[in-house]
Amino acid sequence: MIAVGYILLVLGCLVGLVGDVMFLTVAYKRSLWWFLGCLFVPIVWLVFFFMNLRVTARPFAISFAGLFVACLGGWMAGIEL
Repeated sequence: MIAVGYILLVLGCLVGLVGDVMFLTVAYKRSLWWFLGCLFVPIVWLVFFFMNLRVTARPFAISFAGLFVACLGGWMAGIEL
């Protein structure tokens, strides 16, 4: 069960990374300033998400699903913070 947890943890992290890259790609297509803001300023990504909900919903959902799978895998592997 621990091995399955670590596999889910790694897969969840990879899926979350793909979702984040997709989100940053959408921000970069809007403008370089949105990209840099989303990358370096914590609250800007939330503002950008709500201002462009139609195009950012899918990357956000993919990223959130990856986070959920990673947390589930960490729990199954017995990793405690």
